[in-house]
Formats: sequence, structure tokens, C-alpha cells
Amino acid sequence: MKIGIDAGHGKDRDPGAIGPYGTKEADITQAIALQLGNYILALGQEAFLCDRSLYASERAVQASREKCDILISLHTNAGRSSAQGIEAWFAHGNEDGKRLASAILGVLIAETGAVSRGIKDDADWRPASDPNWTGGMGVLRYFPGPAVLLELLFISNPVEEKLLSSPEFQQKCAHAIACGVLDFLNSWKKGNQGSSNSSQAPDPFPDLSPTLWAGKARKIALALKDLGILTGYEDDTFRPEQPITRIEAASLIYRTLSYLGKLPPLE
Repeated sequence: MKIGIDAGHGKDRDPGAIGPYGTKEADITQAIALQLGNYILALGQEAFLCDRSLYASERAVQASREKCDILISLHTNAGRSSAQGIEAWFAHGNEDGKRLASAILGVLIAETGAVSRGIKDDADWRPASDPNWTGGMGVLRYFPGPAVLLELLFISNPVEEKLLSSPEFQQKCAHAIACGVLDFLNSWKKGNQGSSNSSQAPDPFPDLSPTLWAGKARKIALALKDLGILTGYEDDTFRPEQPITRIEAASLIYRTLSYLGKLPPLE
């Protein structure tokens, strides 16, 4: 699967909201987007970073042209200095987008401990410049597949601004979003398989004998596969006696650290 990532606003063109300590929304979204891309790659998926010189709706069109399966748009919220929490927006009528928003928000709240402001339908969104607007969010409406716009805390809240500026918190957000995406993709694939045909999905790792290590080897391999840490070969085999290369070993370590949230940010 290919995941489109939109780092909301643009450093040179539009800083987005600015916190009381001078933190720019565009800097925060860019930092999280880069780490999110690394986590997506570590989980065995493709990542595409949208061009920040484009308007929001143009970024959605670009992600679609690049054949992204889903789109994640990253933002920080702004409002009263006491406002707090994380919320996730989806396009009106897009049920897959709604499920994506729910999956990501659930992991974000669990990993960061932030206040949940819930998932929200973009039909209820109004830009400050036009309270009569009914067209929803362009970055969601112009993407044909599941898309979510995440408002990651309030940059206008001094306490949350400091959190957003923390590399540790940025990494937590990126890791949580990636895990939420993986949860959604796993359920989405199962749903699509169920609706497309009535036959059972192919058995993964058919060459892993149920008697190997008294059956524990197969259970371990399948559990790691479900977590996105372990992958098989293109023919779905595991090949338990096949030696692995150093780069394959490094990839396994990388994915494990990614899942545990211990992955250092890459330059």
C-alpha cells in the first residue's frame, strides 16, 4: 500500500498557526511527516510526501495521481489558550475515511495520553473566513480514497505548544499514526477480501510446518507478520531454513524498533 503524507501548510509560503512561544505549525507538521514516512517504510509500506508548494486541494490531487491508497494530512489546532486535545477529520460520506480517522485517533490517544476531541465530519467544518462555507475540507474532498486530517494538539495552548516542539512527542505522534494506519490497512484488506469473493484468504507461510518447534514457530511468525515486523517472500512462503542477509537482518531490527517506538529519527 502507498500512503500519502501531507505536512500541513508550507514553511516558506504559509507558516500556519503560530504559538505563543513562536513555534510555527508548518515546522511541526514537517518534522512529524518526515518521521511518519520513516515509520511507514519500516512497516513495509510505501510513503509519498506531498509537495508543500501546492495548495491543500492540489496536494490531494497530487496524492491521487501518485496512486496513493490513503492520505494523511497533518496539522496543529489553534483556538483559546486553554483549548486542548487531538481530533481527526474525515470527508463527509467517506466511510473508509471515517474508519481510518477512528483507527489513528485511538492509537494517538493511547500512546500520547492526550485529550481526545473525537472524529469529526468535515461537513461540520467552517473556515474562520467564511462561516457559511459548506464545501468541507479540500484536502479530504479531492482525494478519492480514505483520507484523514489530524489536528495534533493546540499550538495556541502554551503547554501543548511545548509538547509539540519536543522531538520525543513528535516521534510518539509519528509512531502512533503509523500504527493506526497499519491497523486500518489490516482491517481494510480483510473487508475487501470478504466483499470481493467468498473463498478464504490464502494461508500465509504454508511451508511453515505446524509441528516445527511444537507449533510455536508458526505462531511466532504469524504474530510478527500481523504486527508488520516480519514479511514473507513474494509467493507467501516463509522458507524457515533460508539464511538471511545483513540488510534483511537490519530491516527486521528496524521494524522491531519502529513497532516499539524506539526508532531514532533519521536525517
